[in-house]
Amino acid sequence: MTRTVIISHSHPALRYGGGEVAAHRQFQHMLAGGEDVYFVGSTIGPEDGARFFGPAQRVLSFSDRDFCLRGLGMDAFVMEHPRIETEDWLLDFLLALEGDVYHFHHFWNIGAGTLRRLRAARPQAQMICTLHEMTAICANHGQMVKTSGELCHAASDVACAACLKRSPADFMLRRARMAGMLDLFDVLLSPSQFMADRFEAWGTAPGRVGVIENGLDQGDAPPVQSQADLTRRSRRFAFFGQATPTKGLDVLIRATQEIDAQMRAQDVAPPVAAPAKASARSAPRAAVPTAPLAPISLEIYGVTAEGFAALWPALTPPDWVRFRGRYRPQDCIAIMRRFGWIVIPSVWWENSPVVIQEARAAGTPMIASDIGGMAEKTAGWGVQFPVGDPDALASAILSVHDRPEILAQHIALIAPPLDMAGFMEEWRVACGTEEARRHPERRRPARVD
Repeated sequence: MTRTVIISHSHPALRYGGGEVAAHRQFQHMLAGGEDVYFVGSTIGPEDGARFFGPAQRVLSFSDRDFCLRGLGMDAFVMEHPRIETEDWLLDFLLALEGDVYHFHHFWNIGAGTLRRLRAARPQAQMICTLHEMTAICANHGQMVKTSGELCHAASDVACAACLKRSPADFMLRRARMAGMLDLFDVLLSPSQFMADRFEAWGTAPGRVGVIENGLDQGDAPPVQSQADLTRRSRRFAFFGQATPTKGLDVLIRATQEIDAQMRAQDVAPPVAAPAKASARSAPRAAVPTAPLAPISLEIYGVTAEGFAALWPALTPPDWVRFRGRYRPQDCIAIMRRFGWIVIPSVWWENSPVVIQEARAAGTPMIASDIGGMAEKTAGWGVQFPVGDPDALASAILSVHDRPEILAQHIALIAPPLDMAGFMEEWRVACGTEEARRHPERRRPARVD
């Protein structure tokens, strides 16, 4: 039986990010199917190591096949560990698992040197990488957002040098280094066409990056909604995510402040907005209405009021905004079904956010920033607004608020996400085809276990 080792830069038991969630779901599905599979995650920073590990502890075991390693940090510019002893230990751990397939869902916390040495030590093993962000292209956390806060549309040695205050030669060498690291993989995958296109524009060979959407088992189909259900839900909005600057939560709260100001002034000029069109590139601006606004609420999941205030102390959310804090990932879809609209206001490109898959599984439409993977993944069934524009977001929210007929129209347009069985089928086809095409000498003969 083929042994697969799935490696992620983090572990969803510690941090609930999209890449580690996708990696662990793949592991759980393969394990439930009786396959020979291991999962290796890592801690992101020293604070996680201090919280979850003993002073000399290096491995946290969730089972005899599910591990989290203590990450000690690395130089993201060159993608290397500062101490060779760290790389030696990590390489030994991966080699001890004797994988036939090593599927990396990131290379942060792994390192280019580890990958080179693993390739040399196990030349017959298949090495796969799913690209969850643009770390190889962009040295600013892989987000292609400039240090000024502007979106970056293309990397170049000179532009990157101006952004990060280093020599253009540093970026020329980094590009060569990252390209060489990607060449170590037999298969490169991306959950979005947007990401594949970005890598091709950067210099990856056309067709080198295959596109497979992350898998998510939906469970029960969304229940049939009565008119009363639709009306109630059309007044309820939610955000699911983390309190990081790139997630755009400040944009959303500024939008709620604008809506609240209009609500308070409605005795003078109460607002209403024209209906939004599915996947419109720009949301309509609010118009002057003749009727008061119906009740409205926004609930923030994954963030506490204290966590928000620490990042944006000058922003005061309206009274109808509630911070719900952490939630169990397995409860997410059920929670989403309570709401009419999920808002994803990220101010960076995103790739294939797990929250979009979860919203599709819940049968709940989205209001999304109009760039990158968000624009791609919500096309046809979501409402899109110009990224980073709180006024446009306020108008988008008002355009669907208390409009059950619009909610029903968008719900009808939602297709369920690719389930895990479908993902694994596409994964095996992509990996087998790519392996045969690029490295036929690495195909091992059939064996009897």
